[in-house]
This record gives sequence, structure tokens and C-alpha cells, in this order.
Amino acid sequence: MKKIFTLVGLTVLLSGCGDKVDPRVAQEKLRHSPGFSEARRVCSQCHALPDPGQHPPAAWPSVVARMESYVRGSNKRPPTDAEREALIGYFQSNSTWK
Repeated sequence: MKKIFTLVGLTVLLSGCGDKVDPRVAQEKLRHSPGFSEARRVCSQCHALPDPGQHPPAAWPSVVARMESYVRGSNKRPPTDAEREALIGYFQSNSTWK
């Protein structure tokens, strides 16, 4: 019986040893990623900066194009070609989709 309790206790203890990342650390990493300032400037004209993990990397070019069409239909400044590439690179490289 003692072995069972030891095994259960060890299992519970080790279950907390995952590869979880502190959200504050993850957020700080994103702030220093290439393209972050462009993404913040462009996206924040209309909404909060999206989580790069919201879409798989391959989807980000079409998401950025769709959002850009909304920006062009308003009085907001659309991204330049260089900014668009930086946005896509930022979202793709920081996407958590596998």
C-alpha cells in the first residue's frame, strides 16, 4: 500500500513538470520578435493585437490580406509592402500551431 501512495504522489508531483511557459515571459518574447512593432501599429488601428497562435503559419498571409482590405476601406493607413512582409513574418514565426 505504501508503494501505491508513493507512486500516486510521484505521479501527481511530476504532472506539474510540463513545458508550460509563464505568459509574461511569452509576451515579453513576442515584444522583441521582428515585426512586432509593425504588427502592433497596423493591427491596433482597429483591434487588439492578435495572438500569433490563433492561426497556423500558412493561414497568416490570407488573414493579413483580409484585414488589409478592411483597413483600405476605412480612413486608416494600410501597411507598406515592407510592413506587410514584417507582419506576416511575425505572425508565422510566432504561431504555436504545429
